[in-house]
Amino acid sequence: MKPIILDEKTILGAISLEKIGEHIKPWRIFYEDRDFFTPDLLNGHAEIPAGVRITFETNSTSIRVEFAPSQNEVEFDVVIDHKRIKTVIVQPGDTSFTIEDLRTNHKKIEVYLSQQQQVLLKNVYIDENADWSLHKSTRKKWLTYGSSITQCHAAENPSQTWPAITAKELDLDFICLGYSGQCQYEPMIARTIRDTPVDFISLSAGINIYGGNCYNHRTFQAIIIGFIKIIREKQPTVPIVLSSPIYGTFREDTPNLVGFTLIEMREQVKEIVDIFRTNGDEQIFYVNGLDILSGEYKDLLPDGLHPNAEGYKLMGHNFATAFKPYFKNNEVLSH
Repeated sequence: MKPIILDEKTILGAISLEKIGEHIKPWRIFYEDRDFFTPDLLNGHAEIPAGVRITFETNSTSIRVEFAPSQNEVEFDVVIDHKRIKTVIVQPGDTSFTIEDLRTNHKKIEVYLSQQQQVLLKNVYIDENADWSLHKSTRKKWLTYGSSITQCHAAENPSQTWPAITAKELDLDFICLGYSGQCQYEPMIARTIRDTPVDFISLSAGINIYGGNCYNHRTFQAIIIGFIKIIREKQPTVPIVLSSPIYGTFREDTPNLVGFTLIEMREQVKEIVDIFRTNGDEQIFYVNGLDILSGEYKDLLPDGLHPNAEGYKLMGHNFATAFKPYFKNNEVLSH
């Protein structure tokens, strides 16, 4: 077998790639600035490749993916021409897997990396006599920022997170900046988004701030407004959708330690959008989280907070419906 080239053209969905010996580590921040991402690189979640996928075209009848061993099970999805053909669960200590008996025609292959565990890639091999090429996409690029509900730890598999489902329905290339427990609207994340050219941005606000008791009625709106202003420094006209929390069981009307409820947070998130639009930013929009997953579907929240696999599928479809007015024939529209 022979290797393809692994770089930023074949590893999509990462913010940066670090070369570590013979391995490549995808990051969901600019890894050169990692010391500024406290605490502990977003508690390690910046190093978990949620939404990152190896993407290329080939006529090979087999592929082999090599990577560094892990102490944990690691899950990969193999998707061919947008259809998942296999979920591979790699056991602790394993360093490769092979997919065989593929069609001989030229096809797009995507290998989704785990949204749960760190992955260090080594090589991807195809048949010795096969050809391969870059996948030349004309899709619009979408970046989404959020919490564990965006990282989607409990999704059925790596290609069934809600961002992956939304991207498939709207025919978008996507970057997932969902960091479990870490969606606190830090300025360093705003800088990361600012410095990552995309066509569409979505931001989910509130649930980690509620759980962490981080911002109160004085600071909540101020920190999110500043976050968006940083993005606007380099992306002044890119459409931004700011969404409020999905249904949160007891959190709806139970104040946290700083006196916030999710009901109040939704009101304030909507006000943030109104402030921007009143001041001339016509490219920012609001999505109510209850339109994405409401109390009607509380049975899809087994721990009262995080959706299960079916919940993430519902969210993916509902976000696609919410975002659809901003796209026509893969063009981003102004509203």
